[in-house]
Formats: sequence, C-alpha cells, structure tokens
Amino acid sequence: MNLAPHPDQQRPEAWLISQSAPVRRNLAWNVCWAVVAGGTLVLQAWLLANACQQLIMDHAALTRVAPLLWAAAALALLRAGLHLLADRQAAQAGATLKQSLRTRLVKTLQESGSTRLRTEGTGAVVEAATTGIEDLEPYVTRFLPQLAVTALLPALILLVVLPTEWRTGLVLVFSAPFIPLLMVLIGRGAERRNSRQWHQLSRMAGHFLDLVQGLPDLRIFAAAKREAAVVARVAEEYRQSTMAVVRLAFLSALTLEFFSTVGTAVAAVLIGFQLLFGSLSLLNGLFILLLVPEFYLPFRILGLTYHARMKGIAAAERLAPLLTAEPAPNPDTPIILPPSTRAPAIRFTGVSCRQESGRGSLTGISLDLPAGSFTAVAGASGSGKSTLARLLAGLLQPENGMISVDGVDLRQIAAKSWHARMAWVSQHPVFFKGTIRDNLLLAAPAADDRALRTALDAAGAAPFIEQLPEGLDTPLGDRGAGLSGGELRRLAVARALLRNATLVVLDEPTAGLDRESELLVVQVIRRLAAGRTVLAISHREAVLAAADRVAVLHEGQLEGVYLPGDYLATTEARP
Repeated sequence: MNLAPHPDQQRPEAWLISQSAPVRRNLAWNVCWAVVAGGTLVLQAWLLANACQQLIMDHAALTRVAPLLWAAAALALLRAGLHLLADRQAAQAGATLKQSLRTRLVKTLQESGSTRLRTEGTGAVVEAATTGIEDLEPYVTRFLPQLAVTALLPALILLVVLPTEWRTGLVLVFSAPFIPLLMVLIGRGAERRNSRQWHQLSRMAGHFLDLVQGLPDLRIFAAAKREAAVVARVAEEYRQSTMAVVRLAFLSALTLEFFSTVGTAVAAVLIGFQLLFGSLSLLNGLFILLLVPEFYLPFRILGLTYHARMKGIAAAERLAPLLTAEPAPNPDTPIILPPSTRAPAIRFTGVSCRQESGRGSLTGISLDLPAGSFTAVAGASGSGKSTLARLLAGLLQPENGMISVDGVDLRQIAAKSWHARMAWVSQHPVFFKGTIRDNLLLAAPAADDRALRTALDAAGAAPFIEQLPEGLDTPLGDRGAGLSGGELRRLAVARALLRNATLVVLDEPTAGLDRESELLVVQVIRRLAAGRTVLAISHREAVLAAADRVAVLHEGQLEGVYLPGDYLATTEARP
C-alpha cells in the first residue's frame, strides 16, 4: 500500500479540523448550549449556598427557603435540557460528517478509477471507509467542542470566584495549566502507539479479506488451519497493542483526576480555615466549594476525549490521502458529447502509461480502432492489454501521447458524457445482491420490461431466465451467486446492450468458461458488435476469430495488427 501523504498535504490534525467546515454551525450550537448550561450551574450553586446560609446561620424556616430550592431544581432540569440540546447538535453533526466523508470517498474513488483500489488494497480502503470514518467522528463532535468549552467555562467560573475569594482563585489559576500540560506529554506517547495500531489494523483487515476470498483454495491445499493460526497471532498482537494504548489512556485519566482532586482539596482547606476564623461567610464559602469541582470538570472531560483525538489523528493519516487524491485531469470546460447512434472512431497516438509494479505498462502505442470495427487485443499476461482497455474507458490517464475520439482528445471530453456513450463488460462482471432485474437496471434505470426482454433475447439469456421460477425477479447472492459463469457473462452483455452504447469494451469476456459456454458468449458478442466499435481483450481463439482484426501487444509495445486468420495461423505454427 502507498498511502504516504503528498509533501504539500496538510498535517493530519489540520486536515481533520478543515473537515469540520460542513458541521461548524452544529458544533457552535453544541458549545453554546454547553456554556449556557455552565452558566446555569453558577446560578444553581448560588441558590443552594444561599439556602444553606439561611437554614444554618440565619435559622430561617423551611417555607422561606423552599422557593430557593424549587428554583435550584428548575435550574437542574434546565441544565439537563440544555445538555440534551447540545447532544442532539453533536449527533446531527456526526451523521452529517460521516455522510459527507463517505460520499466524498466514493466520488474520489470513482474519479481515480479502480486502479487506486488495487494500489491501496481493498481491505485498507474498506477499513478506512468504515472504522476510519467512525474514528473521525468523536474528534469532530466530542473533542473539538469540549476544547472550546474548556477554554470558556473555567474562565467564566474564575470571573465569579476571584472577586469572591481571591486565594482560592489563585489555586485554580496555578493548578489548571498542569492538567493540559501532562495530558499533552502523556498523549504524545499514546499518539505514536495509536498510529501504529491503526496501521496494524489496516494490514490485518487486508490480510483477512484476502483469506476470506481465497478460503476455497486454502482448504484445497490444507492450509486453512495454518492461516487461521496466523490470523490468531496477528489478532493477539493487535490486542496487546490495544491494551498498551488503553494503559496510557488510564494513566492520563489518573493524572487528571490526581491534579483536580488535589486542587479541590487545597481549595477546601483554604475555605475551611477562613470559615473557622470568620473571614468568609458560609454563603460565599459553600458557593465557591460548589464551583471548584465544576471548574475542573471540563478539563477532566477533555482528558477523557483526548483518546478520541489520538484515534482521529491516526485515522486521518490514512483517510486524508484517499480523500485528497488528485482527480483525473479534465479541462476547465469539458466537452459534452451529444447523444449519438454513430459508432466512434478511436485513435491511440504514442500513448504511454506506466504502472507502479512495471507489469502492464504501455510504451508508445499507436493504434486505430475504425468506426464500427471489432478489434481484439492479444498478448501475454502483463503485456498491457487491460491497461489499454482502462485507458480507453477513462479509468486511467496516459502519461504521454493522446487518445482521440472522432478527432477529439479524450481528456477534453467530460467523463460522464464519455461513459454514457460506452459499455464495459469486465472479466469478472459485478453483480450486486438483489434481483436480476435490479442488476440489469443499473445500466438503464428507466428501461421497461420490453427493453429488458429485447436485451436478454439479443444476449441469448432469455432461455435460462424463463426457466427460473421467479424470472427477472430471481434474487442473486453476492457477486451473482446462484448463476453459472456463462450465464453471468450473458447477463453482463445484456446489461451492456441496455445502454445502447456506441463503444463496447470487453475484458476477457470468455475467460474461465467451458467450450459450450464460450461459444454462446461469442455469438452474443458478434450480435453486440453490429453497428458498434468494439475493443475486446482476450487470448481465447474463439473471440480472436470473431474479430475483424487482432492487435498484438508484447511487453507493453504494439507488435502489429493482423487479420484473425493470419494471427491464429502464426500462433499455431509456433512451437
């Protein structure tokens, strides 16, 4: 995986703070309600202290004190309501933030193409989109608001305490800075450990996903138990690293509690001596004693949310590169292609595209795809066939050279406009969990049953659909579970036909199929190619024979363009 940040990229915490922009209004209201609740606490403390003064020192009747107690109770209910409002604002901010980040992540992945998924690893990207974004939420909705409350509420309490009893106020002033200072010192070590833990979790997620996908092979090779032991070992290492972070978090909490407890105790001793010597009234003494714990409370809560800060920064280190990925270059005013039923003419001129692994790279490709032609691309694995198809689909961008569509540079055409003109049938067609109808309508949501039937007939899929008890409403499992590979390929072609595209790109459309299924799919492809420009990546003889011409790639370069018969005769003559 390569998730290293760009040199010009923001620091993780600065990036995190910038992500709070869509929810700053909610956060501002959260802080406002929390501070107002703190203000009501000051008034509540004064009412209780006044009631005690009248009952104990003035020997007032309970009926005279009752209004003060009722007012204090009303303020307690008001505080609860204000905290509820603050929590609702935080919850709304969290939901908005997660929705925004996940939408941006999906959009970024769409713009950068599936190559980024292969580069970063599907497991790491899924982990970032789920656990990573969940870890960002407490930073924005809990830590940032609490940071503001900690800056405002203790200052408000100090403004009340200092004029009343300046000695206790000085104790609060001098003890308060030690709490965030020690929190930062302890947090630095925990932050490094938390970052390592997040990296370990990402690797573990990718490894586990690979194991689940390869479980049938592991069972065949009797390696499932061995790999299960590896997973158990990695999980144990992750548990130990998690406990190390938790120990530091508890140490931080213990330190905060110690200083707040000591500060409260010193303040209580000072007030006690002054009450003893008669230099302070019971009213003011109780009033300050009630406020001192509330002075330290925001610091203590900030310490508890500091762990959310560490988790958020660790997640930001992984998410920021994904969310700030540079989109495919596009002109300021991209060309919008009008709807057309005419097959396009495609030209590759000196196109080069380098892959990080080296395999699949292309160098100086110059190739014409005449309008309405069926061109097959052949070559050894790693020669760049799939890269060529992805370049044409706009999923990759050439480093050098140009791809033109009817004489227009493909980079000048709006991506959505270009994709509306083409259909893509991959080696492993993607079918989601849902009905056959739902999966077909992905290509044309407005298609009616007549259009679906026409596409299925043309793709040769109607016979086996009719044999299914529920027909088009038959549910499919993940990745099309419930149908054979050949049936899924024909459904993929039917889906491509529904788009009524003028360009069709096929990536190994018959790979892994038996001879009978392959011939059925090839017949469907021949019908699909009528009146369209088709580029098919394949090494299967049946597909190559169906093409108008065969372009051969060798180690990333175009070896030549041949008639199918000539190329197949040449390959048969080779030893």
